[in-house]
Amino acid sequence: MSKITELCDRIQLLFQECGIKSITMDDISKRLGCSKKTLYQHFKNRKELVYKVVSADMTKHELEISNVVKDNLHPIDEIFKLNKVAINKIKTIHPSTQHDLKKYYPNSWKIFDKKNKQLSYEVSLNNLKKGMDNGSYRKDINPELLARIFSERIDMIFNGVVFKAGEATFTEVFQQMMNHYILGIVTDQGRSYYLNLQKNLIK
Repeated sequence: MSKITELCDRIQLLFQECGIKSITMDDISKRLGCSKKTLYQHFKNRKELVYKVVSADMTKHELEISNVVKDNLHPIDEIFKLNKVAINKIKTIHPSTQHDLKKYYPNSWKIFDKKNKQLSYEVSLNNLKKGMDNGSYRKDINPELLARIFSERIDMIFNGVVFKAGEATFTEVFQQMMNHYILGIVTDQGRSYYLNLQKNLIK
């Protein structure tokens, strides 16, 4: 592991704990047990640090998703595994992260948001087409349009205005959204398969 990869991983853990805006370069150097000079050898300023840390974390997340997709699972099994990856990721996100990125690091936010939505779109589209081909999903849906809608509404999970602190966790919002999404696209055959998977998970 390179030094910058190690730093990005450790700083990402601090962002998960404290958020992005509230932790200073001094705080980071102290928590990491290194000097600010060492940080500035790898990141020319705080904006670059945030960009590199967020990018490295996104790359790791993309790899996890890729590893699920390449297994070529039944489309509903694939959704279950992808949901598990997503929930594990959501649990690590500090409540202020989206707000901090949008307000204080808009360039990093735009890059992250674009990549995340494009990835969600591509994975959803492929899953929808596979499910339509094997009879799990309805033939009357528009996969391109539905995949685009799905990728765009991911933002809603982290919307602190719609879902105020204490009302629902990010994970609860995501699970409700996914349940609604899946039940809206499955055939009778797909619905039975989905409900059986849910039942087996509860056991």
